[in-house]
Amino acid sequence: WARVVWVVCAAALAEAMTATSPAQLGKPFRPELEKYCRLEPLSLQELGEVKDLLDSHGTLDVSRAKCKDKDGKFTGPFSASATNTKGEHTGSSMFGSWLRDNCIIAYGLFLTDPDGQGCEDSKACIASIATFLLTHEAHRIELVLGGHKDVKGAPETWMDRPHIRFIGETGLEDTKWYNHKQNDALGYFMWCRCQLALADKMPLTGDHLKLLGQLFEYLRVIECWEDHDAGHWEEHSAQHASSLGPCLAATKAFKALMKKTGFMAPCKADTLDILELKLTSCLKEILPNEVVRPAENAKDADSALVFLCYPLEVVDDDMGAKILERLQKCMGGVAMARYRKDSYWCKDYKEKIGDDPTKHFTDEELKARDALLVPGEEAQWCLFDPMVSAYYGKLYQKSKKPEHLKLQQLFLSRALAAITGDDCEFGAWMCCEAYYLHGDKWEPNDNTPLVWTQIDLKMALYEMEKSLSPTRKRPSAGGKKRPAGAMS
Repeated sequence: WARVVWVVCAAALAEAMTATSPAQLGKPFRPELEKYCRLEPLSLQELGEVKDLLDSHGTLDVSRAKCKDKDGKFTGPFSASATNTKGEHTGSSMFGSWLRDNCIIAYGLFLTDPDGQGCEDSKACIASIATFLLTHEAHRIELVLGGHKDVKGAPETWMDRPHIRFIGETGLEDTKWYNHKQNDALGYFMWCRCQLALADKMPLTGDHLKLLGQLFEYLRVIECWEDHDAGHWEEHSAQHASSLGPCLAATKAFKALMKKTGFMAPCKADTLDILELKLTSCLKEILPNEVVRPAENAKDADSALVFLCYPLEVVDDDMGAKILERLQKCMGGVAMARYRKDSYWCKDYKEKIGDDPTKHFTDEELKARDALLVPGEEAQWCLFDPMVSAYYGKLYQKSKKPEHLKLQQLFLSRALAAITGDDCEFGAWMCCEAYYLHGDKWEPNDNTPLVWTQIDLKMALYEMEKSLSPTRKRPSAGGKKRPAGAMS
């Protein structure tokens, strides 16, 4: 009878928590994970069991996405999507190497394995991006700095910006037209490069120091704080808070690095101060919104803002709470929409858009695509729940409030529940980019597995282990306990 009473009470507690939780917790696609996908925090032993399960099925194995040259040698970066049971993504844009994805991947590898192969892969990844930028993009930056190129004009000028996506196998530019108007990607690179240097894992070399100086000067010249770029999702030209955040985090981290090393910043004497002042001011005006200007593209909630909370830590706790409250608008039964009225991978996307689900769009083409969306049929993306969990973990580690740990568990459970089942055409036990409505069924989209999701889940598990093991230490970053970049 005692056991029956306990079961009934536990069920009632779970039901009550679900009713008051900010997000739903659905049935996992993998029955093996059901016992771990719950509202009550796992034990450290149970967390180990989860990690063993994922390891045994290669769920978090990002090596399948390592770019290799013609001789099969790892070149440093990762493709956006790894191989799956249907083969590689060769020929689609998902086989390219994005700066944004790669820098988050590199940081996650370093964070979760600071003294092992993960850190070595992280350094190789960041070095390959630096080589690409120095070899192919530095001249573009200099043309802008010298006033010879205006990159703030019509779509044809967007290719004149530093390219934020390249061919990972060769380290060459992809010459197809693409919207390279993405300041956040540059910010992520600069931030991650600084984190590795602050942790004494990858000290700055002269050429990398020069590159960072160029990039900061470039952000000043284009007035990145007011620039209408394409944001995390490469869409809708606007002043994106999620683009300002990485640039601010990079600026603060670089200033911390200059202070630690005694190096002179290779840019104008006031550039870093101007960037910090302007970016901080604009973020305070916009947040917790994603876009205020222009009004036609306004977004009051966008899941990209979770990255300002974690891992960038560029907002304080009060603003972090406001961002997470807004993001409840994006939370669905499976995962999270990027933003409401997002037409990318809307219902029956491939039938509506054509054979290339990774097709890129100009602002005008986006208007036609957006007209296809029925509200409530937005794709639900799998890379956000792990970051929400990790952020609540950081809050718990600081506050020791039980509610933070329970929320950390809730969003970790949602992330685990989204791992693909046996009916996934791309393979079981995989981390998706997103689930979309195909007919009346939520199915993983073609970009499965997504390495960005894999590394986000890896960081979420790391933070949960840290929450459950208070003595575990974070990788040192020049004596700091968190990335240089948090707003004061």
